[in-house]
Amino acid sequence: MPRLVTKFKYLKPSTRMKAGGYAKYIATREGAEKIDDSQKHLPATEKQKKLIRRILRDFPDCKSSHEYDDYLRNKSSGNASDFISRSLEEHADEALEAKTYADYIATRPRAEHFGSHGLFTDDGVAVQLSKVSNDLNEHAGNVWTPIISIRREDAARLGYDHGERWRDMLRSQTQNFSEAFHIPMQNLKWYAAFHNESHHPHVHLIVYSANPNEGFLSPAGVEKLRSTLARDIFAQDLESIYVKQTEHRDSLRTQGKDTIAEIVSSINRGVYDNPAVENLLQDLAEKLENTSGKKVYGYLKADVKGMVDSIVEELAKEPRIAQLYDLWYEQREAVLKIYTDEMPERVSLSANGDFKSIKNAVIREAQRITRRDFPVEEPAESEEFVLTAAEPDEAEEEFVFPIPEDRPASTPNQSNASEVEVETDSANASAGSEKTPRRSKPTIDFDSYAFKLYQAAKQLLRQDSEEYDPEKAITLLTISAEQALSLAQYRLGKMLLLGTDTEPSPEDGVFWLEQAAGQGNEWAQYLLGKALLQGKLVAQDTDRARELLEASYQQDNRYAAYTLGKAYLDGAVLPQDIPAALERLRFSAEKEFPTAQYIYGKLLYRGELLPQEIPAALKLLEAAAEQNNAFAAALAAKIYLTEDSCKSIPDAIRLFKLAAENGSDYAEYQLGRLYLFGQETAQDIPWALYWLDQAADHGNQYAAQLLHSYHSGRLWSCSLGALRLLQQLARTFERRQEDQNRSIRFMKAERKLLQKIEEKRQAHGLKHG
Repeated sequence: MPRLVTKFKYLKPSTRMKAGGYAKYIATREGAEKIDDSQKHLPATEKQKKLIRRILRDFPDCKSSHEYDDYLRNKSSGNASDFISRSLEEHADEALEAKTYADYIATRPRAEHFGSHGLFTDDGVAVQLSKVSNDLNEHAGNVWTPIISIRREDAARLGYDHGERWRDMLRSQTQNFSEAFHIPMQNLKWYAAFHNESHHPHVHLIVYSANPNEGFLSPAGVEKLRSTLARDIFAQDLESIYVKQTEHRDSLRTQGKDTIAEIVSSINRGVYDNPAVENLLQDLAEKLENTSGKKVYGYLKADVKGMVDSIVEELAKEPRIAQLYDLWYEQREAVLKIYTDEMPERVSLSANGDFKSIKNAVIREAQRITRRDFPVEEPAESEEFVLTAAEPDEAEEEFVFPIPEDRPASTPNQSNASEVEVETDSANASAGSEKTPRRSKPTIDFDSYAFKLYQAAKQLLRQDSEEYDPEKAITLLTISAEQALSLAQYRLGKMLLLGTDTEPSPEDGVFWLEQAAGQGNEWAQYLLGKALLQGKLVAQDTDRARELLEASYQQDNRYAAYTLGKAYLDGAVLPQDIPAALERLRFSAEKEFPTAQYIYGKLLYRGELLPQEIPAALKLLEAAAEQNNAFAAALAAKIYLTEDSCKSIPDAIRLFKLAAENGSDYAEYQLGRLYLFGQETAQDIPWALYWLDQAADHGNQYAAQLLHSYHSGRLWSCSLGALRLLQQLARTFERRQEDQNRSIRFMKAERKLLQKIEEKRQAHGLKHG
């Protein structure tokens, strides 16, 4: 027996029982909860107005209340009730002595006896039972009367054992009612009543259109309503299903065996050896070459569609794809079991409409074979600028303030110490704001005892020195840091946070970094800000992280600028702010930080967030490539290879080689492909096999597939096409699961938001609805 039982009936105009009588029955019968409070939207009654005039005469200070302001703006029965209640509460001692007020307080649940019947509808719409009944009796069209029922134990557990919860849920379904019953929103009429029966709480619905010629409910509409109602009512259980799956996946991930991710990963890593798919692709390519018209699955003749379906079914036979398909069905059926015992028959992959996109992908791959169109994929995304023990090497050098060469030697008796100014900045700069004015500048006394301890500690931390002694260095740094030298505080905090030359102690590291950051130390602000942003070494605190990083950026720190820019661009940790992201990434790129040059160059090339400027993009990418950024070199090479406006095969090969030297298997694969195909440059099989071997050894699945087809004498274009199709199908399964989980997370977030709103209303003494 399903946990959600639904019945969809309707009353014809000729039905003996008038629809109006049905409405009165469900609204007033025994067991119907009288939760209607829509009368609060009606105009204030004469009785209320008379009482308000007396209150204003007796207690004139009530005019200063928010409730009175609300009443003046909208003289509804509900606002009148709120004002009367508030006024009498504030003057209870005086009001109880007046008979008029005392009688009112003794007899009211509210200013009017709301809840005289159980019928309710959309929020803000008054429900007058007699009028609804008359309207239904006179209605010349069909009236649908669905019933929705659940078990008592589910109602109690999920909070559906009182009418307000059903009312709020059904109000959120208005758009779904409109779509399922094919009634435009402006004409949709619906009412409901909750019956709190002992074993099976249920609601009766009445749905119809103001236009009697509109509306119909198909089997597909019934199925859609059942599904959406089940998702709302049993959202908590569905969340539990997905949470368990997530916990299971997390557990498997810990062991290196995450189910879906591992399947997709294995497909992406390996070679796909399926001669049947390759032969079918070749046959389809020849068939499409002689087929006129649009080369889209829906426009093809039956025999060509059959060839496409055959390829999809061959792909489905791959054991890992079959496992993914089973997992997809299991998750789908877990949802369906909530409201039906009848599971739809599982269909083959080629017959499943949810995966029809793969069919057009098959057609595209077949066309590539005949066109000898070999796509040049874009290099993989750069890894995030990760916080490591070497964070960042040059920061150490940039941060040290060298003693000027022309500085006179100091003596023990020198009283006026030489000083150098260090710029600091406000830590309160906000995203997208102009740089704030500099604060007053603290000074560093190079002749101070604290600074000399710091210099001695630095010497002890040189690993290539015979004096290397990190334990003694930490002692000296601690003494220097305690004397408020920000250089020492930064260096000590960095060592303790990252575990450099010592055991990590994040708590102590944060303490010293905060001390240095408080003195305007840009590197302490950057390092601590990034740690708080990532939340790996220390607890995440995005507000404080942004504050620190913005302060460091305002001191022209290119690392802080990049970190902020990337965070604003992604919108995963900080709220997305494209203008602020572009400004900070541009600044960091101008300061010649290679990762920023790569990201900003890529944005200029894509032309999505910025106007496309390929020459400017290439300039930045080449600058980053010269600093051994493999991602930038590979992307610049791809541009030179594919863009007609700047095509240069020698430059493409030069940059692919530079990227390969810096560990890019993508570049190795592209070099091997170029030399093997011999289209853009002279064919060179030995060099092709060398680069493909290198790429395959470094995990590039395209190179491995190409080598496999070359050595087995198979048509490499069909072999690569089959691999791409397998990968696309695997990614499709992964996206389907992500969409499902995102839907549940959205419902969870929405429910939490509603809960917070309700808690706030309760705190103000307001009733929901």
